[in-house]
Amino acid sequence: MVGLAAYAVMRASSRLAHTRARAVYDLYEAVEFVAERLPDELSAKLSYEDVEAVLLWRLDHLRLQGSATYGRGDVTAAEAEGRNEEVVTSDDDSVDYVLAKATESGRDVDALDVVVVLDLETQYLDAIGALGPPAEESGQQGGTV
Repeated sequence: MVGLAAYAVMRASSRLAHTRARAVYDLYEAVEFVAERLPDELSAKLSYEDVEAVLLWRLDHLRLQGSATYGRGDVTAAEAEGRNEEVVTSDDDSVDYVLAKATESGRDVDALDVVVVLDLETQYLDAIGALGPPAEESGQQGGTV
């Protein structure tokens, strides 16, 4: 009986060791990660709410481009529509989208602020293992998410 239990544990451990961990984007963790690493000049200008807004707008942009989901429902819908291709996004497009949303909302956020926040977000994504390989063939900057 003990041998069977040991075998089951070893088999499960072996299977888990060869299974890629799933990266989960936690907005509140991302906001904290980014806010703690902002240069002093920007941390004096941008509130946690500003950082959160920028990250949410970035997520909205990635979702609209098809490179991020809000959970299993989005994945299931994409599969049902036959959308299962790799998606490459441009950092410039994300900056433009976020700046347009910031202007609409009346937030005092400029292009440099957005670039710094998104660069720090990329560091967060890398830290949690959510980045795919760089998209070198397409000439685009950034990677898949």
